[in-house]
Amino acid sequence: MKLKLIFPDLGHFPLVYRRYIPVLGPAILAGLTPPEFEVSFTDERISTVDIREDCDLVAISVMTPQAGRAYELSRLYRDKGIPVVLGGVHVSLLPEEAQRHADAVVIGEAEEIWPKLLEDFSRGTLQKVYRCGTPPQTVSLPRWDIFPRDSYIPMNSVQVARGCPVDCDLCSVPQTFGREFRLFNLETLLENLAGLDRYLFLVNDNLHLAKRRLRPLFEGLAGLGKPWVGLAPLSFAKDEEYLRVLKKSHCWAMYVDLSPWVSAGLNEVVDGLEVRRTGEYLKRVRDQGIKVIASFVFGFDHDKKDVFEKTVSFAKAHQIEEAEFHILTPYPRSRLYARLEKEGRLLNKEFSEYTAGAVVYEPRNMTPDELYAGYLQAWRDFYDRTEIRETDGGPLVLSYDGFPISPEEIYQARGRAWLDRLIEKRFSKQGG
Repeated sequence: MKLKLIFPDLGHFPLVYRRYIPVLGPAILAGLTPPEFEVSFTDERISTVDIREDCDLVAISVMTPQAGRAYELSRLYRDKGIPVVLGGVHVSLLPEEAQRHADAVVIGEAEEIWPKLLEDFSRGTLQKVYRCGTPPQTVSLPRWDIFPRDSYIPMNSVQVARGCPVDCDLCSVPQTFGREFRLFNLETLLENLAGLDRYLFLVNDNLHLAKRRLRPLFEGLAGLGKPWVGLAPLSFAKDEEYLRVLKKSHCWAMYVDLSPWVSAGLNEVVDGLEVRRTGEYLKRVRDQGIKVIASFVFGFDHDKKDVFEKTVSFAKAHQIEEAEFHILTPYPRSRLYARLEKEGRLLNKEFSEYTAGAVVYEPRNMTPDELYAGYLQAWRDFYDRTEIRETDGGPLVLSYDGFPISPEEIYQARGRAWLDRLIEKRFSKQGG
C-alpha cells in the first residue's frame, strides 16, 4: 500500500529560514509506519503536491496557519476517492472543524494511535476519530530520510519532552500535550540523537522548566558533541552553574523572549529577575559563548504606540545582535483567544493569517494598521545598522537591506545556498 504524507504550505509565514528546517510531525509518522506501506512525502514549503501521484491513503499534518490549505488538499484527494487523515496541533485543538474535511482525524499524540489507524485502514475498518489515550513516555525514531537533504538547512528538529505546566495566556501547548512535563526516556533519546549527522534544534518551548531532570540530557549531549539551539526564558541565566552545563553540552544559541523586560520598570522583578540587572544576565549567557537570539512580541494590551521604538532601543542598549519580532497571535483554545472572542475583538478567523506576522484582533492602544506598521518598522530599525549588515556572513535571523525576511527579499536576492553557507559557518564556529 502507498501512504502519502503532506506538510502543507505555510502561506505568508514571515520567518523564511524556518521553512527550510525539517519538521518533526511527518518524520515521526514515517518512523511509526510499518514496512508494508510505501511512504512518500511532500513538503509544500519547498515543493508542490502532485495530486496525480498514485496513493492509497493520505495523511496531512496541520498547524493553525496551514488549516485552509490542508482542507483544500483533503478535498482534492477525497474527490478522487482517496481517504484522508488529518492530524497535528490544529486538529487536536479543533477536532470538530477538522472532521468536516477528513475521513479520519487524529487527536493528540500519534505514537499509540498511528499503528492502530494503519491496521484499521488495511482491514477496511478506518474509524472517524482516533484519540490519544496514554501520552507516550518515550520518543519514537523519526525517519529523516523522507527529507531530501539538499533542500534543507543542516539542522534537525528534536523534541526532548512534551507538555507544559505553566499554561500561559497566549499558549495552547497545555491543551495539546497536557500540563505534565514529560521528559522522554533518556537512553532512547540519546541513541536517536547520536544517529543524526546534522546540528540540533531542541524545539521544546521552555528548556528551563525542569533543569534538574534535564541535566543528564545535557551531559549526554556533551558527549555527542553536536551544537544545538534551544528556547528558554531569561531566568535560565540566574543559575551560572547551569549555564556552564549548557556550554559543555555544546549549546550554541538560545532564543529568549525579552518582551516583558521592555515594558517593566527598572525597580520591577520579572520572572524572578531584577529588571535593572538585565544587562548582567545577558552578559552571563554571552560569557559562556552562548548567543542570545532575542524574541519580541508586539500587541499586548499594555503596549502603547511607542513600544516599537522602545523595543529597538532596548535591544540596541543591551547589545542584542540578533532578534525576531512578532505580532501577538491568539491561537485557538488559548485563554487569549477566548478572551478576545468574548470581548468582540477578533477581526479575523481566517487561520491562514495566524502566522505571528499579521494582525487578527483589535489592539487596545493602537489601530491594527498602526500595530502592523510598527512591527515592520522595528525590523527595519533594528537591522538597519552597519555593524549588523556588514558582519561576516550576516545575522542568523535574517533581513535584507533592513527589511523583514521574505522569499522575495532573501531567496531571490541571495539564494538559499547563501543561507546554507551562513548556517554552516555559524555552527562550525561553535563546534570547531
